[in-house]
Amino acid sequence: MSTSSTLWEIESPLGPVAFRVSGQGRPLLFIHGWGASSRYWQAAPAFLPNRRLIAIDLPGCGASPAPLEPVTLESSARAVLAVADALDIDRFALVGHSLGAAVALAVAGLAGARVERLGLVSFGIGATLYEDALVTLAGVQWQVAAAYWRPWLVWWRPWWEYTSTWRQALWALPPTPDLLARPLVRQPLDRSLLAQGIADLAAMDPLVAIEAAAIMGHPRLKRLLQLPLPPVVLISGSDDPVFPPVNVEMLSRVLPDVQVVFIPNCGHVPMVEEPATCYQTIARFLDGENDYLS
Repeated sequence: MSTSSTLWEIESPLGPVAFRVSGQGRPLLFIHGWGASSRYWQAAPAFLPNRRLIAIDLPGCGASPAPLEPVTLESSARAVLAVADALDIDRFALVGHSLGAAVALAVAGLAGARVERLGLVSFGIGATLYEDALVTLAGVQWQVAAAYWRPWLVWWRPWWEYTSTWRQALWALPPTPDLLARPLVRQPLDRSLLAQGIADLAAMDPLVAIEAAAIMGHPRLKRLLQLPLPPVVLISGSDDPVFPPVNVEMLSRVLPDVQVVFIPNCGHVPMVEEPATCYQTIARFLDGENDYLS
């Protein structure tokens, strides 16, 4: 969010959850992706001035401490709903990026009619049965790894937090930031944004990183797509290496009320690479307009 946003914290089923609040108007909740934080949505207030914006740090990311309980698709969704409940928000729009889009689907599944509109950014499903099977297998492998390493990584957490400043400084040394960003983005990022992204990635709890990766291959994701959902917009970069257009188009075929927007010359993080186009598309969708990009 912008520098005028306020960082708050509430208790959730997974423990403390931090989130940033700015603006006034109808509420819009943002959920970040894997290895990110609420700071990824910092440009939103400039393009959505008539909305109350709430950007959440998922447990174990950003300013939210790692929980003792395992991070799952449902527990992450309940943490998001805990924020809405704490703010006395009955109905809201919801936008999620990548992993956050999967969590947003779970929130919509749990909350039902409370979610008015749903934006899924840089997210798709397998284009073939073979690709689906590979993703599911990877999810199982991550789940097994999380169960195996859990005792050791929980024991290691205090040392991980203690070394946070040194680790972030080390990861920020060239050429590490460029090497990490290059596969994901189409165009070079502003150095301050790149440094912020590296800091968020370095701060992510290792066990949460493994458990969150397992979410993307969970079979329940496909089942969520069969539930009644609000109107959906799919926003994706035309050059997204994580969820290419074919995966986004496959997802659009199973959603009954959906608009699809591909942003040209854009990679996996449209809200950072092309914020004007990304947020203007969200604004039009929330206002019920249909003049989308092709």
